[in-house]
Amino acid sequence: MVNRLAQSQSLYLRKHAENPIDWWPWCDEALETARSENKPIFLSIGYSSCHWCTVMEGEAFSDRAIAQYMNSQFVPIKVDREERPDIDSIYMQTLQMMTGQGGWPLNVFLTPDERIPFYGGTYFPVEARYGRPAFLEVLQAIRRFYDTEKGKVEAFKAEILDNLQQSAALSAGTAELNREIFQKGWELNTGIIAGSNPGPSFPMMPYAELALRGTRFNFDSKYDSKQVCTQRGLDLALGGIYDHVAGGFHRYTVDATWTVPHFEKMLYDNGQIVEYLANLWSAGIQEPAFESAIARTVEWLKREMTATAGYFYAAQDADSFTPPT
Repeated sequence: MVNRLAQSQSLYLRKHAENPIDWWPWCDEALETARSENKPIFLSIGYSSCHWCTVMEGEAFSDRAIAQYMNSQFVPIKVDREERPDIDSIYMQTLQMMTGQGGWPLNVFLTPDERIPFYGGTYFPVEARYGRPAFLEVLQAIRRFYDTEKGKVEAFKAEILDNLQQSAALSAGTAELNREIFQKGWELNTGIIAGSNPGPSFPMMPYAELALRGTRFNFDSKYDSKQVCTQRGLDLALGGIYDHVAGGFHRYTVDATWTVPHFEKMLYDNGQIVEYLANLWSAGIQEPAFESAIARTVEWLKREMTATAGYFYAAQDADSFTPPT
């Protein structure tokens, strides 16, 4: 028995078509059902090559006890972030407001009327582990909170809405963009890639690219910007995030030392990294590792990421799927 996602154009949504959860796509009918039945919306956003999205699909979203409770107490909606980046952007921003971090799968609980989040997270396991609660316990606690703590739900909803409106509002000031303001922004970006992080390491290419472009202004800074930008290039080209066998760059490393990759490869990451390494080379930072990584990544793009019709594939999964025997 398949659910409503079976006819979706999205491969990611069709992956969930045989879940026992009675998934809706994002549509007016689903939103009206939540409003008329006064059921909180469980919104789950992911994408096809996301490892933890795949894990949760095979675990929690395939569990019948979870599905029975979900179907009776919530309106579950599945969204492909590559189909609806607008929805993903809004709710990722709210998750970061609520928890200080984000990621996929992006799972948030929304009020049925205004669709404002009042709780959220990323991966929820079937049973409590990794310091995370069991998903069924989360669902039960969220429904109990929604039913018995209306005042707190309203207060939290108002706070989230106010924060969203403030973040979207343009400043009423008319301050002229000058060198001091520009340097402040450049310092912030450079500090992000210069800082140490105890957790996973992501390329964060827009920050690195802005830091590199700012080196031409010779700011009086606490950062040695050329060294910071060079080090980011070396971390990418020499570290485990780079596939030294097949070429191409993985999504991130699971550690702080750029050693152990998380194996999916995203087209846009590779495009940004190749451009950055090429810009380092053009700026006179001509490390042999940069030239090699660019050349081998272009080979990988031609060999594995280009369809016979001429277009590029968006990603390679971190997971291997074999047909049943």
